[in-house]
Amino acid sequence: MADRAISSDDLVRLLEQRHLPPAGATHTADVTREQVDILIARIASLTEALRDAAEDDTARLASRMLLEDLALVVAQFRGRANELVDLLTRARDGIRSESDGPEPSVS
Repeated sequence: MADRAISSDDLVRLLEQRHLPPAGATHTADVTREQVDILIARIASLTEALRDAAEDDTARLASRMLLEDLALVVAQFRGRANELVDLLTRARDGIRSESDGPEPSVS
């Protein structure tokens, strides 16, 4: 396929697609989920825009934006995975401490 150029107008449109989370969010997890959804949508748009794109300054900028968005999504997933590991570890430790409780006394 022939290389095609990404215009600066294309990048502006991609940036304008990034919206703020809705004002009615009740938990930070809701806001985080919305931000990740926005980043994933932008990752898809940037990936499509870069497909068979000519190598120029605009494409390099789009590539840099794509890598930064990917890093943010990975960090969010890693953070959530670490939170789940902590919760599961505490639950396991709680179960162990209950099963290792005091021996019943024999009178």
